[in-house]
Amino acid sequence: MSARADAHFSEAVRQSGLAALDWVLRFAQDLDPKSPEFGGIRNVYDPMRREFRRGGHGLCLTWSACLAGFAALAAYDITADPFYLERVHLIARYVTSNQNTDDSDRLRYGAFVVSRDRRFVDVPDGSWAGNLFVHLYRRTGRPEYLDRARLAADWLLRVAPMPHGGFATFYLLDAQRPVSYSHASDGQHGLFLANLYEETKDARYAGPLAALADMLSGPGQHASGAYYASLRADGTPVFEGWDEQAGHPLVEGIEKSVTGPRQNYYAAMFLLEEYRRSGEGRYLDSARRCAEWSIETFRRHGYFSEWLELEAAGDWRPDRHPDIASPGAMALLWLALHETDPDPRWLDACGEACEWSLRWQRRQPSADLDGAIVVGPPIVAYHQSFAAWGLLEAAGRLVR
Repeated sequence: MSARADAHFSEAVRQSGLAALDWVLRFAQDLDPKSPEFGGIRNVYDPMRREFRRGGHGLCLTWSACLAGFAALAAYDITADPFYLERVHLIARYVTSNQNTDDSDRLRYGAFVVSRDRRFVDVPDGSWAGNLFVHLYRRTGRPEYLDRARLAADWLLRVAPMPHGGFATFYLLDAQRPVSYSHASDGQHGLFLANLYEETKDARYAGPLAALADMLSGPGQHASGAYYASLRADGTPVFEGWDEQAGHPLVEGIEKSVTGPRQNYYAAMFLLEEYRRSGEGRYLDSARRCAEWSIETFRRHGYFSEWLELEAAGDWRPDRHPDIASPGAMALLWLALHETDPDPRWLDACGEACEWSLRWQRRQPSADLDGAIVVGPPIVAYHQSFAAWGLLEAAGRLVR
């Protein structure tokens, strides 16, 4: 590809990322000051009914809002448009409103309970929020952001650790107990705790990192390179499932081996960062094997599915639901891996994933669809944010 063609493609990727993010901020973000969800990102949109719907996890999610926040920070960094920074601060206002700051309520103090009607804590909410707070502290110097991040980390370390080095995925408020499995997205906890330690030098936040990395790169990873979606403390792979009667995730999960490409991003990205901090080669090898698995999976099937289930023959069988978040998530991993291991295959894969996203992006007058990357209903806002974030970070790196 010529340098001119490279530059043209990079600009197309940049514009695509901005358009997908603008769908989130222009259409999905709740901009009604009277709404209890003001500043949040309404997550699941049904284009046939032309309405956002409230699912089991709620109408707006803390971590979905944070994902939009990180994508908006990437947009601000490449455009210098204050619109994006203003929306990040509005997101932070919403996220802050979800954090319990009543120190007389030791069960919830520091936790995030969203949509006001949910009876469980989605534990990764705290690390998504905390990480966003750390990044905003670095940019603004405002100590309240760091205080909020420490509050989130203290709740995580007090309530959610598991014996195998991971963290419980959910905490059930009525039962006052965590579920019995961790998640591949535990890598997000590691990213957050490491960033918080860097700012505070409080050893409590660095303490869990080695055990978490050992779990993810050991029993948490299948021989193929994929990370199990969820894992009990005894090493049994499970899928979280949902208890319809109780209105919360299953306590024990469903015994089966499942993986999801965008969940793999969290584990591999943390392990790559932990390798850079510790020099432990096993962590780099683990992240590289995951990256290789993801490329092979994408090229074999022509898309990233939302979930893959391990068959008796040892192959991962994809579902029939293309996931528009995974190309963005894995692009972020491949870009980060290329900084440590400058093999051109990582950028080649990144270009292929961006091309796939561009192919499915809608450009039309209808305000509820324009800019969205759509492979079928419903349209999920956090998928759009992940896709946008990956496209925006990739844009500047795909010019050789």
